[in-house]
Amino acid sequence: MISAILMLRRLAGALRVALREEDFARILAAGLALIIIGTLAYSVGGGWSLVDGLYVAVATLTTSSVLDPKLTVTDPWLKVFTAGYVLVGIGILVEVARRLGTGFIVARAEVESPRQRPSPALPRERVDSPV
Repeated sequence: MISAILMLRRLAGALRVALREEDFARILAAGLALIIIGTLAYSVGGGWSLVDGLYVAVATLTTSSVLDPKLTVTDPWLKVFTAGYVLVGIGILVEVARRLGTGFIVARAEVESPRQRPSPALPRERVDSPV
């Protein structure tokens, strides 16, 4: 439980850092819109519930191949939609993941930077050189 809380805290920090970039909010919005569009298309096209549509939309974009055997795409237009959905969606989700990954790195550096204070300078011995 503690590790899950710590991971959510790190995710929030990475998201905060990533949102500093001007384009990230648009990319994240495109990813969320893509999942909503996929959910609606699969729910309406397959005659499934919203939960099943969301499940298929996310499983398709993450290429997990973990689908319920009862949830199969049979309509030709839905097959064409799925092909385009995968081609566009994977690119958007990879970009979201890349920006979040960078956010994790920067957030960790920001957290660790106060901890790594330079040690106080040691007094140097004065060495007189013979001239």
